[in-house]
Amino acid sequence: MKKWVFRVTIILIVVYAASLTYTFYRKGYFSLPDLPDGAYTLSSDNGLRAIILDADISNEADYTPPKFFRNLATANRDRRYLGFPLEVEPWFEEAWSWCKKPTALERDELERTPEEFKRQIANARFEAVCRIDVDGKEIVRGLIFSVPRL
Repeated sequence: MKKWVFRVTIILIVVYAASLTYTFYRKGYFSLPDLPDGAYTLSSDNGLRAIILDADISNEADYTPPKFFRNLATANRDRRYLGFPLEVEPWFEEAWSWCKKPTALERDELERTPEEFKRQIANARFEAVCRIDVDGKEIVRGLIFSVPRL
């Protein structure tokens, strides 16, 4: 009986490790570029892979994991992050984008978006604009918003 319990335990550990590896692959963590100090990652289920450079972290002194495990949702547990990817060519969809706080001009452009999108982001804080660099030209890849976690 002990032999079967041991075998089942080993099988469960292998299945869990395979599941964790697949999740990391699907979220793109195996292709993550080097992170500068103070940068955080955010990988959404909708395909947006973001590296936020100037994020507002409420407890930054308490949260000091290795670079590979710096996740914005983990660093700010009091906020929920929403990533909205924009239409790009299929070969850019899996690229990591670099995100910065929006400028005043970008905030003004947000006011001119369709009403349907405004309803989706109602009461959300505009956190970052994500871009990818393609041959020296920046392409906007997505937008990141956050709401309080209630």
